[in-house]
Amino acid sequence: MGLLDDVVQGIGKEVSRVQARGQEMMQSFNLQNQIRELEKKKTGKLLEIGRLVTDKYVKGEEVSEDILKDKANEVAGYESEMQILQAEMDSLKVDTEVPTSKKSEKGAGFHTSPGYECPNCHAPAARDKAFCPSCGESLKKPASSASSSDDIVDVEPNGN
Repeated sequence: MGLLDDVVQGIGKEVSRVQARGQEMMQSFNLQNQIRELEKKKTGKLLEIGRLVTDKYVKGEEVSEDILKDKANEVAGYESEMQILQAEMDSLKVDTEVPTSKKSEKGAGFHTSPGYECPNCHAPAARDKAFCPSCGESLKKPASSASSSDDIVDVEPNGN
């Protein structure tokens, strides 16, 4: 029964891990929505301030400085709340916007060679790899081909 208990325990741990990850993602999603709502409120308040300033200086209407200060303080309050929510979201460290392919490349230690690309699909590639990570085309040149413009050439200074 020891093997079966180990399997059940392992599955239980994995289910708990997946549940925790799901809760983190939901919390991150909720924080993003709260930030968006605050951003909308801030934008609305800034538009309101702009209208009041226009009414005061262009139309000559009476707008008290206290009203403008109150509205500006509201904007500052929204910004402060957004910073707090953003810090909370950053503490979750949830990479919801990174594509799965990029995560797997990062995890696999895939690094591209600067200035080197797949001859077929022109995606960034690594010189030391045999195949393109995007299209699967061979990155190695056939032995019969002559030297190409991708080869490294040492050039000595002219001495002039």
